Amino acid sequence: MGLGKILIRLAASVALLFGLMWAIPQLAPEVPEPYKGVQALPPVSPDPTGSATAPPPLPPGFPSMNRPPPKIEVPDGQPQPIATKFGWTYEIPADWRNFSTGIAGWSNDGKSVVYGASADYGYGYCPEVDGASLAESGMTGRNGMDLHAAALDAARGAEVVFGDDSAAPPRIEYSEPQDIEVDGEPAVRYTVRGSDIHASVECSPTEATFDVVAIPGFATATVAVFMVQLDQSNEGSLDYSTVDTLISTLRKPDSTTGQPR
Repeated sequence: MGLGKILIRLAASVALLFGLMWAIPQLAPEVPEPYKGVQALPPVSPDPTGSATAPPPLPPGFPSMNRPPPKIEVPDGQPQPIATKFGWTYEIPADWRNFSTGIAGWSNDGKSVVYGASADYGYGYCPEVDGASLAESGMTGRNGMDLHAAALDAARGAEVVFGDDSAAPPRIEYSEPQDIEVDGEPAVRYTVRGSDIHASVECSPTEATFDVVAIPGFATATVAVFMVQLDQSNEGSLDYSTVDTLISTLRKPDSTTGQPR
């Protein structure tokens, strides 16, 4: 697929590395201009609270976790809940791989996109591409941004996910931002569709989707961003409705205990 995908599966004992990689997008300068061939993007919120400098500190008393929550064990064949360090929990189907305490991402042209609380489907389907999977999910965070700015910032990660160093850039199409509700909380969603993606080997996909949903964070970051990436042109690719299903499983922590539910 030419995605330059990197997959790092780490135990909680190496959470420091997770923290460092998670911090990269928080401290990055403003989002770069699109690659040649990428369609124009919707405008950022008129008065985003983000900054080209280091993000502001968390509000006083705002909880934060240095390590991801432990993996939640369930019986074989059951949907698998994944608790994240941002307070939210989501569920993956029983036939997905659960790497809740690991991180996964993509790297291209010196840029990287990294998500924790990760899971994937169809891992190893394309043996010629290291870390290839048919679907990927995960969560990260943003500080100093409102929901619209955080969602757009995360959506721009598709330029790294779908891009590579081939001569012909992929076609990347962004949806309009969708104001939705997730478990009673306001949320903003973008869908990014990639086509004409450079297939480095025969089993690499040429079409894929990248969805992000920005929601209020309850720990570690003031905004949490949930991501689902699907390959769409391969045998065994999941139906796009899978994205809606995964988003529908997002649930905020218990209002009384603050614990995952």
